[in-house]
Amino acid sequence: MNIIIIGNAISLAGAVLMVAVGFLKTRRSILLTQCTMFGLMGVANIILGGLTGAVSSLVSIIRNLFCLKGPLSVPVKLLVIGMQILLSVKVNTLGWIGWLPVISACFYTWMIDVRDETTLKTVLIIAQSMWFIYDLTIRNYVAFTFDVLTILSNLYGIISLKSQQKVRHNAA
Repeated sequence: MNIIIIGNAISLAGAVLMVAVGFLKTRRSILLTQCTMFGLMGVANIILGGLTGAVSSLVSIIRNLFCLKGPLSVPVKLLVIGMQILLSVKVNTLGWIGWLPVISACFYTWMIDVRDETTLKTVLIIAQSMWFIYDLTIRNYVAFTFDVLTILSNLYGIISLKSQQKVRHNAA
């Protein structure tokens, strides 16, 4: 079977879990389901030659396990970011493209505790935009499609939030 098909099939399983996370109610179940999703996405990245993407997935699992204990402190964020960078330096074979998942994961890790919904959605759009380019480069077409859908859904969410704020402001 073609390696691109196998990688994309595994990526589809991870993408289904990514969507399923939206239906989960508890922080614990969300974080643990994301760990499984990151595991599948990491395997898909390895198959498709995206080693820094696989590292990003591995480090995201570690980050989520820390998150199970509560909000991330600055030292823990720096530890996770340091692991991300050090491991990626060792495996990057894609030049600047290989750094996109690293930058995305580091940025998201640093901003993970943001409380404002619009800011969080903006962080997600920026982070996913880097994956958008990376996934297309390694021919992870399933992940690329879900990247686009994630970006569009968060843009819609920002527009909806702004619209609600405008209505509340005008009503006041």
